[in-house]
Amino acid sequence: MKIFSFRKYPILYALIIAATLFSCKKILDPQIIELPTADNAITSSADVEKAIASAYSYLRAVVPDKVFLMGDVRANLFTSYSDVQNVRVETPIPQNTAAALLNNDGGNWNQFYTVIAQCNLVLDRISKINIYDEKTRRRHIGEASFIRALTYFYLVRFWGDVPMNLQAINIDNIPRTPQAEVFKQINADLDIAINNLDLKYADGDAAVRATKGAAWAIKAHVSGWNHDYATCEKYCDSVITAGPYSLVPTSNLISIFIGKSSEGIFELNFDVNTREVQKNRVFNRTLGRPWYTDYSDGGGGSDRYLLTPHRDQINNMFTPGVKDDRIATWFIYETYLQGKNEDRVFLGKYRTLQLKGDTSSQNINESNIIITRLADILLLRAEALASNGINRNAEAADLLNRVRRRANAPEYTGGGNIQDTILLERKKELLGEGQYFFDLVRNRKIDKDTRIKQADWYEKGAWLLPISQTIIAKSNFVITQNDFWK
Repeated sequence: MKIFSFRKYPILYALIIAATLFSCKKILDPQIIELPTADNAITSSADVEKAIASAYSYLRAVVPDKVFLMGDVRANLFTSYSDVQNVRVETPIPQNTAAALLNNDGGNWNQFYTVIAQCNLVLDRISKINIYDEKTRRRHIGEASFIRALTYFYLVRFWGDVPMNLQAINIDNIPRTPQAEVFKQINADLDIAINNLDLKYADGDAAVRATKGAAWAIKAHVSGWNHDYATCEKYCDSVITAGPYSLVPTSNLISIFIGKSSEGIFELNFDVNTREVQKNRVFNRTLGRPWYTDYSDGGGGSDRYLLTPHRDQINNMFTPGVKDDRIATWFIYETYLQGKNEDRVFLGKYRTLQLKGDTSSQNINESNIIITRLADILLLRAEALASNGINRNAEAADLLNRVRRRANAPEYTGGGNIQDTILLERKKELLGEGQYFFDLVRNRKIDKDTRIKQADWYEKGAWLLPISQTIIAKSNFVITQNDFWK
């Protein structure tokens, strides 16, 4: 990975900062100001606010596709009509071949490093601004640190050892850093975020900007990923007991995905009023007619091209005939394809469209992409409590049943393996939110529920993504390929 010195290339720097200040309207509508130069690009707290808005925007540009395809589709939760008929480019992803992953941008980490470079720049410039409201300064430091930590967390879960750069300016090729070192930095950034962020800001920023609760939640996930379940449980408990979050009513589950609900902890905002509506494969590959009617998806307007769970996959999650109110919200049984072999069920979580949206265009979806929400953290804490090192199964069952009661589903009363029961509940609750592949890796059960069946899949690194040969070559081969894909 080549990182250029902006001091050597001031014109390039000016263009990048210009894009930073003028292209994103995520947090606020930026005022027109003088075109920045390398010397005056970020010189005030108002400039930092706009630069952080760009960091959120860059995150929004990369996460939905990557996490849906590599977190849900790769987990074999979403498939197209057939592996051999009406095949679309995403269809082979669950087979875990290099071609399938690389063809779907699974080898390209560049957009994640765009987010990181922006955060590095913001943190570097904050320290050079003299006139700064202290509360605003702390918030900006916390947000940039949170976004950088979250981005590196995605990187290590996808690719393992990854290049780590914390400098706004660096001209050297950077080799891959061992995961353990990257995790130290992730935790350090999250600690900074926790120490600087408030639990709550203005209602308009609810869930779509980083808070102390969001940092606690990601810290819990980082700890769980590293099997430090004691720490994971502690941070989950902080979110649940000290955070301003509550489960939304059963009658209004769709409000979770409209966004900024009482349940939302951190999510990516999509709002036409701030020019955030964009195409991505979470929205456009899971909804067919009457939501989208155009031919631009390559599927000729046919619902057969959608990525959906098969009936058998749905029945494996939700036992037929057993009450569970999530079924009516998570899925849409309105389809133009009926019959034993062609019946397709849409994922309905992301069906919120722009008011008076033009369904001939795919840039119309206003559902938010959920990164973490209260139900996720309730079940993650249940997983931690039920882990072999803690064994507080009764408390784990109580948390599991909080989620089930909200869905009007039968409560867990014992029997079977509670760890497997919690994992299945996460699959049911968080379907389509990019969690399940990570859940399987964390629990070392990916060979039980995906097409990756190698007995030593974890040790050999079959769970990691390959790295694009273009990235390897451009690094002058300082970056090396993951062992499984050599």
